[in-house]
Parts: sequence; structure tokens; C-alpha cells
Amino acid sequence: MSTIGTKLCQHRLAAKLTQQAIAERLGVKTNTYGSWEADHTSPSGIYFPILAEIFGVTIDQLFPNNNNGSLPNKTNTTAHKMDENEALKLVLQSKEEELAAKEAIIAGQSAQIQKLQQELANYKTKEGE
Repeated sequence: MSTIGTKLCQHRLAAKLTQQAIAERLGVKTNTYGSWEADHTSPSGIYFPILAEIFGVTIDQLFPNNNNGSLPNKTNTTAHKMDENEALKLVLQSKEEELAAKEAIIAGQSAQIQKLQQELANYKTKEGE
């Protein structure tokens, strides 16, 4: 039976990448990625879209096929869709947090620009006296 770790290993080898190269792209330790391939642990849902992109596959292709070539098992398909949806929700949440952080930086920079403009105007006024 295929596992997520087996699928990760198959896709990595097909892409001719090392565990270290993938770990670096994911921002995790090589040992962490290696433990996923060895099925000691499983990746968080947030990593599936990134892994799919790295390997050039769909998220669904990262999950094992437990059907032995038979018709799709509704329970497995539903679970995969739920995992995929959860992964996408986590990615969206991460992007929203990143956007909020960038907006906060922009607001701070805007305030700083206004302060500097006011200081410049005050300086010009003082120089004109």
C-alpha cells in the first residue's frame, strides 16, 4: 500500500531533487522532510500546495491511492478533498496574515513620511524667516 511518504519520495526522485533541496524550499529542516518520506511524521496541510508546485503535480496526486485501481472510494476521496481544502484554507490564512503585516508596515511608513514632510515644511518656513 502506498503512503504519503512513499508518494513524496516518488515525486522527489522523479523531479531529480534532494531532500535537502525540497526542505530548503519549504523552509523546514532536512530531517523534518526526511521524516515525512519515512512516514515517521506527516506534513502539515499548509505544505501540500507548495509540495504540489515543487513536484509539478496536483495536491491530490500527493496522497496515496488506497483503491488498488478500483473505482474511487468515496470515503478516501472525501478525506483527500477535506485535506486539500484544509491545506488551501491554511495557505489563505497565511496569505491574509502576510497581507495584514504588510499593510501595517505601509501604514507605519506613511506616518513616517507625513512626519518627515511636516519637518521639511517647518524647516523651510524657519529658513525663510
